[in-house]
Amino acid sequence: MPTLARTTFCYPDSVFEPQHFGIRSNLSTLIELAEADDKDPLDDYIEAQVHGVIDFARDVEALVLDPCYRGTPIETAAGQLACPVHWHGGFTLTTAELRRHPQYRGPEFVDLGASLARSGCLDPRIIGDASRIGRYHEQALKRVWHYLARFGNPEMRTDVGSLDPSRPS
Repeated sequence: MPTLARTTFCYPDSVFEPQHFGIRSNLSTLIELAEADDKDPLDDYIEAQVHGVIDFARDVEALVLDPCYRGTPIETAAGQLACPVHWHGGFTLTTAELRRHPQYRGPEFVDLGASLARSGCLDPRIIGDASRIGRYHEQALKRVWHYLARFGNPEMRTDVGSLDPSRPS
């Protein structure tokens, strides 16, 4: 069965307990809702859930990795998949920049991110390592990831002044 035929969609993300769901045939309704919303860029997307087995050769166009994984077992494992591996520009966040934005997801996540940082910096590998040891709540690490994605990438910093600290994540 084709991938889209076994995919369901929701808006917003399932963590927000959405009321709007769809399949391929009514995806345009969800797109309209997303385009009409004024959410933070990291919360403004349509979630897709593919049901069943994922065949990397058939279902995956590419795996995109952060450069922090170059030369690691992650790169080696990715190279063995039946899809191309691409690299994006990378996410890096200094603790100084992290501490400038306690209102974004909350000061407790700034503190967690600072405690995880190595040599004053966070990157995806550091957050992944923290996840694998199992000592931290996954939703807390997700919020630290939001800081990294939002402020550790120049493309995402464009409307920092418009952030609404009351928005959940």
